[in-house]
Amino acid sequence: MSDERELSDRLAKGDRSALGELYSLHGSIVFAVVMRLVRDRAEAEELVQETFLEAWRRAAQYQPERANVAAWLVTIAKSRAIDRLRARTTVDRTLDVERRDVSEPVKMADDVLDSARARSVVRARVAKLPAEQRTLLELAWDEGLSQSEIAAKTGLPLGTVKTRTRTALLTLHAELKSLA
Repeated sequence: MSDERELSDRLAKGDRSALGELYSLHGSIVFAVVMRLVRDRAEAEELVQETFLEAWRRAAQYQPERANVAAWLVTIAKSRAIDRLRARTTVDRTLDVERRDVSEPVKMADDVLDSARARSVVRARVAKLPAEQRTLLELAWDEGLSQSEIAAKTGLPLGTVKTRTRTALLTLHAELKSLA
């Protein structure tokens, strides 16, 4: 374990060779975990790369008393893979709706109008939210960022991002429900 501690310390100090050693030691387990989740080799390889890049960026935040390096890397990898699966599910649902609507041109026009109206109402309600909540929703919706990515981009703690996002969504839900 002292070797891992030394390795994590070197990584936190920006030692690039430590990143290579970290990959040599734990790359295969990270790949196996990600591959089991996404079931696509190219995507798994990309996620492994993202995992080690995130470990490089967040090395100073690693806390050896909480988990060993392998567990820390696997946690990062799982989080990335789950975010990717969620994004893939959203895209699949969108494509299914588009395919279905192509066979129903009249319904499609109505759906587009209804969707545009709904987006307009939602955007108007979002504009009334406090800036601290509105910004988080816009980063999620417009840029497609996960809560972890929003926390990293804004410098806010992840818990704060989650709380503000949930509060904003509950507020929107209550307001939109009152319109129905």
